[in-house]
Amino acid sequence: MKSKTGKILVLLLLPLLLGSCTKYMSTATFPAADEVFITTGDGDIQKPYTPVGQLIYYHQGFRIPFLLLGYIPIADIDPDMELKTEIYRQVREMGGDALINMSISFIPPKSGFLGFLATGGSITVYGTVIKR
Repeated sequence: MKSKTGKILVLLLLPLLLGSCTKYMSTATFPAADEVFITTGDGDIQKPYTPVGQLIYYHQGFRIPFLLLGYIPIADIDPDMELKTEIYRQVREMGGDALINMSISFIPPKSGFLGFLATGGSITVYGTVIKR
């Protein structure tokens, strides 16, 4: 009877030992002000400026949410890369050279529990595109 209880206990505790807690840290750097000016407020922008429109950007990463496959970062979201590649490009495409009142909502990638329910994270960026 004890060996059966011991096996059940090991089977219940094994996933806890194999699962890991993760800590995610990322930094997002802004470009030089003469390239694309980005700020979370109005900044030191000289008025008058011309509002071009609102930027709303959303991107979701991807991981395979199955046993152990969730540990493989297939298309994880990196906020710094999203800003440098997509946000700057979209500000320029809209005809602006600055993004003010920017707000970022970032959910980091997660490996889930032994790969189950793994996600690649997501990022949402809002802001007002202007022409200085």
